[in-house]
Amino acid sequence: MEKRVGRFVQGFVIVGVIASRAAAKQSPPRESEIASAQKTRRAMTLRSRDTAPMTLIYLALAFAAGIIFAAQFNLPLIVFAWWLILPLGALVIWRRDPGMRRAQFCLLFFLLGAIRYDLALPQLDENSLAAHNGRGAMLLVGAVVGYPDVRDRTTNLRFDVTRVRIEGVWREVSGVALLQAPRETGARYGDQLQVFGEPQTPPEFEDFSYREYLARQDIHSIVRAYGAVKILAHDQGNPFFAALYALRERALATIHALFPEPAASLLAGILLGVESGIPRDVRDAFSATNTAHIVAISGFNIAIIAGLLSALARRVVSAHRATLVVILGLIAYTLLVGASASVVRAAIMGSLGVLALHYHRQNDALNALFVAALLMLALNPFTLYDLGFQLSFLATLGLILYVTPISAAFESFFARFTSSDRAKQIVGALNDSFIVTLAAQITTTPLIVFAFHRLSFVGLLTNLIILPAQPAVMIWGGLATILGMIVPPVGQVIAWIAWAFLAFSIAVVQFTASLPFGSIEVGRLGLPILAAYYIVLFGLTRVGWETLRARLALRPALALGIALVVGVWAWNLALTAPDGKTHVVFLDGGTTIAQSPRGARVVIDGGASPSAALSALGQRMPFWDRTIDLLVLTDADDDRLSALIALLERYDIRQIVQVAAPAKPTAAYFKWRDLIASKRVPVTQAEVGLEIAVDRDWRLEIVFARAETSSAIARVRVGNLAFLFAESASADDQTALLKAGDDLSSLVLIAPRKITNDFADAVAPQFAIFFARTARDQPSPDWLAALARATILQTRERKVIELIVEGNSLIVR
Repeated sequence: MEKRVGRFVQGFVIVGVIASRAAAKQSPPRESEIASAQKTRRAMTLRSRDTAPMTLIYLALAFAAGIIFAAQFNLPLIVFAWWLILPLGALVIWRRDPGMRRAQFCLLFFLLGAIRYDLALPQLDENSLAAHNGRGAMLLVGAVVGYPDVRDRTTNLRFDVTRVRIEGVWREVSGVALLQAPRETGARYGDQLQVFGEPQTPPEFEDFSYREYLARQDIHSIVRAYGAVKILAHDQGNPFFAALYALRERALATIHALFPEPAASLLAGILLGVESGIPRDVRDAFSATNTAHIVAISGFNIAIIAGLLSALARRVVSAHRATLVVILGLIAYTLLVGASASVVRAAIMGSLGVLALHYHRQNDALNALFVAALLMLALNPFTLYDLGFQLSFLATLGLILYVTPISAAFESFFARFTSSDRAKQIVGALNDSFIVTLAAQITTTPLIVFAFHRLSFVGLLTNLIILPAQPAVMIWGGLATILGMIVPPVGQVIAWIAWAFLAFSIAVVQFTASLPFGSIEVGRLGLPILAAYYIVLFGLTRVGWETLRARLALRPALALGIALVVGVWAWNLALTAPDGKTHVVFLDGGTTIAQSPRGARVVIDGGASPSAALSALGQRMPFWDRTIDLLVLTDADDDRLSALIALLERYDIRQIVQVAAPAKPTAAYFKWRDLIASKRVPVTQAEVGLEIAVDRDWRLEIVFARAETSSAIARVRVGNLAFLFAESASADDQTALLKAGDDLSSLVLIAPRKITNDFADAVAPQFAIFFARTARDQPSPDWLAALARATILQTRERKVIELIVEGNSLIVR
């Protein structure tokens, strides 16, 4: 409407000037008069173009300022409602003054932002679940209202509680809790659950408020399930979301079936927004190199989805309907991947871009960014305090404001040494990775330092190397996932191509993260310093309000892509091929992975971290190989079962050696048993005297087993050397084994938590492995005294311990 009025006024000015001259002199207008009128029209056109984007930006900023004001001063809602009279009255009085009108609109949006914040505040009364926080354990009944977040030890569920039973009396309540259930619960969206647990108020940490983080998701209670979770009913949720989450789960399962770790979890994060399976060391490497944005779904993913949907839709429906199909597809994809703040922002901007193309209008990126922010804050004002939203917004703002001037500066620099055309080609090559990263880091680095107290010096280098590979990751990975759900063999072939780009990205990130001084810890960056940086930065930035078009088209050369795929394949073959040595890897958490000189693989006990086990195994196996020769379970507790269950789900297991079933099986054990039955894996019970030849001069022996405690002691013999796995051995087990009179001498002892002096003397190890179950877990003084003659290796200190056997020598890496 404003532009239509502007055009009408511009036309009226020209006609008026000409008409007045004609009326005064009754003669045709002179050329100078027409030129003057046209000059006036051009000036008004430019002013109109300048005003529109400025107005949108001012309104969005005013709305955000209102949210901040309301959060700081906690004034009653009625106060802001009464203040609305001021801007509304002023708009009537100064409706013809553009400057005053714009100022009053800003004041109006400021008050609307404050009102929206107050309306969004939760109303916690005696009927809310949060009112029962800290009042002891109780029985809760409710439904799962979100996608399950499966972690190493637990599954986090959005649990909408409707009833609680306290002291034998059922009470109606309302409120969503974060339910921390056992990993093997198996609950899905729409399931109605009965849980015994204690609602607790989310904690506050020194550098992070978990309470505020959950409150932004309308969660005000945490419930840790005591014991098993009972599923009362299925399919109690919205059928649309049930179908959407089922599709997500199937896609995730397909990715896990097609790709080894950690590539599978990385692709799941990039495509589906499921980041929980990414191992901590890989996640830390991405954070240390400022490449965590690659894992997070952003505008790049949305742009590819929009392009593919548009290309397909225009082949089957009209242009008008194709636009609707694309927008609905973006909405569905946003909901599918979890609708985080950065994804919603990207989806809104993508939808605005699609509409702009459809109606042949210019899509000003700066306008689209602030409109997207305004819509998101109106929908959920707490989004303003979401770090993901802040980083996503600032990164996009950096691209809009600085890619073009940085490109121009580099082009001018290179033009001093070469031709103008050549300079443009160089800048075009840099623009896809280096310049884009530099522009984004100008606006995001201070906030990253403020939030995480870490400064990366290798971020630009890492992004420069791996960003060109990311389109291939998205396209080939997505294609492999889709085809894998339809025709698995075809999907597997495509997955091998996608894996090369994923493995390349992970290798580069881990290498640059390991460089000395790649990143450093910094002290606290005060909020005034952060604010001053952005005030100076944007104050010195001269923004032209004409449309800014940052050309981010990625043009990877086909030959380079093929060379990269083949090169990464060859690199993986070289790293994972058997080298004629025995490799035994001990992981923090309790998993042991052994590989014989000819490449046979044995996993002994799973440990409590499935992601660590999957990642370590994926990095030590060829990307196409999904076979484990032997799984060994020496104790049927949940900590040892956790990672083994994940391996059993992902890999083809040729044989299993396990202890007797526990007297009181847990949910994890039942899942372990059911998986073995469904996959028809051959199982051998761990009994004394059992020997299994894994490779030439490489065998597994069971030297002790006790059915009552569902535990066993295993020994791996490599030529003349022995590894004794006795972590689960109790004092009685050690005594019984000594009475048997067997030769227990071993080069390496995986030692029990409590070890007797006699047992330590009988084994007489040169190396003793201590598995740390927690970050603070460490051996006792008695344990250290008993093994004083051995070299102590603790996973708490080294995270990963690798022993390499070559002949009769052993190397510790």
